[in-house]
Amino acid sequence: MEYAIVDIETTGSYAGANNITEIAIIIHNGKHIIDKFQSLIKPAMPIPFHIQALTGISDEMVEHAPVFPDIAPKIHNLLHGRIFVAHNVNFDYSFIVQELQSAGYSWKAPKLCTVRLARKIIPNLASYSLGKLCHNLGIAIRDRHRAMGDVEATVQLFETLIQRDREDIITSTLQKTKEHRLPTHIDEEDFLRLPDTAGIYIFRNRSGKIIYVGKAINIKKRVLSHFSGNNGSQRRQAFLNEICSIDFEESGTELMALLMECQMIKTHWPKYNSALKKYEPKFGLVRYEDQKGYQRLLISKFNKNTETLQYFERATDGNQLLLNLVEDFQLESKLCTFYSPQSDGKPRFSYDNLPPVDIYNNRVQAAIDHLFAQQQTFLLIDQGRHLEEKSYVYYKDNTLYAFGFVDVMHQAIDPTDLVSAKDRCISNYYMNSLVLQYAERFPGKVCLKP
Repeated sequence: MEYAIVDIETTGSYAGANNITEIAIIIHNGKHIIDKFQSLIKPAMPIPFHIQALTGISDEMVEHAPVFPDIAPKIHNLLHGRIFVAHNVNFDYSFIVQELQSAGYSWKAPKLCTVRLARKIIPNLASYSLGKLCHNLGIAIRDRHRAMGDVEATVQLFETLIQRDREDIITSTLQKTKEHRLPTHIDEEDFLRLPDTAGIYIFRNRSGKIIYVGKAINIKKRVLSHFSGNNGSQRRQAFLNEICSIDFEESGTELMALLMECQMIKTHWPKYNSALKKYEPKFGLVRYEDQKGYQRLLISKFNKNTETLQYFERATDGNQLLLNLVEDFQLESKLCTFYSPQSDGKPRFSYDNLPPVDIYNNRVQAAIDHLFAQQQTFLLIDQGRHLEEKSYVYYKDNTLYAFGFVDVMHQAIDPTDLVSAKDRCISNYYMNSLVLQYAERFPGKVCLKP
């Protein structure tokens, strides 16, 4: 068994819109190195300044380097029939698959990721980045962020993992990552390029129309699950037979995946996505006027035909809010109705000892005005799809206003500086709830509260 241990430098983080600028390959038989290859590569685009600063590879350095098709035969020969190994393997793999395909070579290989292997073989470390991992293991890295320097360090890391692999994790990992058989009408390359990261996946039919959108913590694993199992129902078979291509968009976080999924479903209403009942609230605060002219407040199940002041996912949240309003604005509890699953209708009571209608109704109005004055506006900043960006969610006046991605170096003070036209969204209750719940769970990510 031989391994092709690889590292590349690129013009950016996405294989679909970037090129390789340097590649280093070391062939290893599990005991020692048997071959090496390294080359700068002239990309089809300028190298961004921040990439030049990171890698030290400039446009001038690659001006007379070979273009990828010139060295594609050598690279294909080195990789063919060997297990592909890299640190964060899907990054390197996706670029090389694309570059080889563009050069006329069809190639795929079983993969091993030294990040995943290290997490299993050497658990409980604070970080599994190549730099931190090598530092912890006493592995020196020369020429950091250059292909040969990083791949030589990865080789030493891989040798360490082999030595410490007492439970045969490497072998079992290879067995688990064998590609499952896909339906014959689906291009295997569509599946092989899917990442093991959070995001959304998109199934299209023969004409390119979107027929299903899903979200996942691990896109490749979730897509594969659609083709596993023995469900032979007519609907499932029709669904599988209609899928002809698979696209994806990485999201960086689960929250962004959820928002992206909902936005795309609302835009395209794909054939096989179920009715979006989960996007409707379950309970609401309702105001109505009774036969005596008193303004009444109640918590009830959501009804889209009823004007609702505020929505809730849980009845307990609605009941607590109403209780707070009763206490803060001296509302009459018997004029307020709290939700109860066992409720058998409106409770009977006497109008005795109630304040005059106009005085009481002013209290109710003050309570409602207070609710509308409590509109929230904040900005959530979280990790992006790669190290060079971060994600943002802008929640404005109790509504999800926009979400998207910005450069990690962006230092906007005014949140509107972050928002581009493509990031604006039309939200619904479900999307608003997702953002509020996330902000409650991770208050440290809320970086703006005017």
